[in-house]
Amino acid sequence: MNTPLRNALTGMTVLAIGIGIGRFLLTPLLPIMQADAGLSLVGGGWLASVNNIGYLAGALLCTVVALPQRQVLRWGLVAIALSTAGMGLAHGMVPWLAWRLLAGVAAAVLMVHGIAWSMRRVSAPVAHPLLEALVFTGPGVGIVASGVVVAGLQPLGVGSAASWIGFGLACAGVMALLWRTLGHAPEATPARADAASPAQPMGPAWALIAAYGLFGFGYVIPATFLPVIAGEHLHLPALREWFWPLYGAATVILTLLLPRILRHVDHRSVLAGAFMAMIAGTALILVWPSILGLALATVLTGSMLMPIPMVVMREARLLMPHDHTRLIAALTAAFGVGQIVGPLTAAWLAARQHSFDAPLLLAALALLVAATLALVRTRGARIPTARSVGE
Repeated sequence: MNTPLRNALTGMTVLAIGIGIGRFLLTPLLPIMQADAGLSLVGGGWLASVNNIGYLAGALLCTVVALPQRQVLRWGLVAIALSTAGMGLAHGMVPWLAWRLLAGVAAAVLMVHGIAWSMRRVSAPVAHPLLEALVFTGPGVGIVASGVVVAGLQPLGVGSAASWIGFGLACAGVMALLWRTLGHAPEATPARADAASPAQPMGPAWALIAAYGLFGFGYVIPATFLPVIAGEHLHLPALREWFWPLYGAATVILTLLLPRILRHVDHRSVLAGAFMAMIAGTALILVWPSILGLALATVLTGSMLMPIPMVVMREARLLMPHDHTRLIAALTAAFGVGQIVGPLTAAWLAARQHSFDAPLLLAALALLVAATLALVRTRGARIPTARSVGE
């Protein structure tokens, strides 16, 4: 296998474990934990938010400390495997909160350094937009894989504890396969095309960071509670679990198509359009809570899960072409703040009002502000040509 493809697949797998498992395995397992472990909706919100607190802490750590990349990638995978299995071996909120906190820290470290590690290798000596997109499909691949397994195991009566332990062992097996690649792959310098490319950042860093933070709040509410919302409206547990794999599949497909879109549209405009698509999907959950309506909403919201981070990280590379690891960490920290507030707010409002309408409306409002910020332009910025966009 050629080196750029191998590195892209390694980066994809790192993100699949870090985000798809470390961050989002709770989503398909939340209804099952409610049924067999007595977890309340508010308790689920706390587990999600503590995971997000860990994610923020990990992002801040990457911002202020120059961590050794290869070692933190390896030990981040170890932490995900341990914390995932620990959720099944432990009982009660206190140990669950501790394991979710550790998983959040590890997920952020894998996100920041996994992207930076992959981009240096995939983009050298020349940029490979499709391989870059492949890296960013990682969280979607993790979501699809975990969602399909959880949905497939439900008819067999597999409980939440056994599922957590099984996924932890699977992560350990994948970690063993990646261990040597992460430790011995030669360092590559960033692609010279970054410095020479006619593509320029279209807006200021502060607007990008603020929009990304609001995205963290706006996306996490449906992303955390989608199976619960589907179950409440459809009353079909066997079907409910399949909305989460659909969510992941949508983001994989659009992420792979994104390089073609970026040939013709600048990054900030793509971001604004993506935020509007998520608003449309969120609105559909409110106004058309049928099987078809929820499926379409799942596609609209899920398809944007990784294209938005991919475009944001591309813009970060244009803003800081020589070393964008710290800016990636700052963006991830802002994203983490939004993620912390989202699940707690949603769970509290939903429990109080016995409905997810208010949380979904708040999510849509946050995404609308994010879309507005995405269109803030730097004075003198010019719309790039089709040839220069996405290079």
